[in-house]
Formats: sequence, C-alpha cells, structure tokens
Amino acid sequence: MSEDKPVEVEVRNWDGHSFTVERVNDQLEKLLKEKKIIRTLALRHNGTMVRICRDVRLKGRKDCYFAPELETTTIKNPLYSGITFEYEDLDNFL
Repeated sequence: MSEDKPVEVEVRNWDGHSFTVERVNDQLEKLLKEKKIIRTLALRHNGTMVRICRDVRLKGRKDCYFAPELETTTIKNPLYSGITFEYEDLDNFL
C-alpha cells in the first residue's frame, strides 16, 4: 500500500529520522495507522521547503510541548502542544 500523492507538512523541527508538527494532522495519523508508504514527503518550515524524502513510512508518534517563542507569562502565552512523528526512509534502507 502506498500514498502516491505528495504529502506536504508544515514542521517546527526536523532531522533525518523525525519531524514535529504543531497540531494534530489527521492525514499523518491515518498514514501511520495504516502503515502506508509515502512516495514523496515534503517538509516545510515557515513556508520554505526544508526537506524532501522519498519512500517513507511513519513508524511512531509522540506528543510533545513547546515553550512560547516570545518571553511572556504563561497565562498570556501557554505551551503549544505538538506531535513528533518518527519515520523510516525506505529509499536509503539497506
């Protein structure tokens, strides 16, 4: 099973094995649950393309929280919730 349409995601953080999104993403949750291969995963940060991965399978997820970027009281600017998705890059898998 595979997801042939490119999947574009706005991310907060990313590396070679995971990326973090700010809100719940139903599309990613479904792809994780169904263990589908994503043919093209495009990661964006502040609207700019930062990484394109081919043949990716999401492996897991973990809830996380971010501190506000502006230093204000937590009452005015509470912690943001997010989700970190771990992925496996099947194109480079040996």
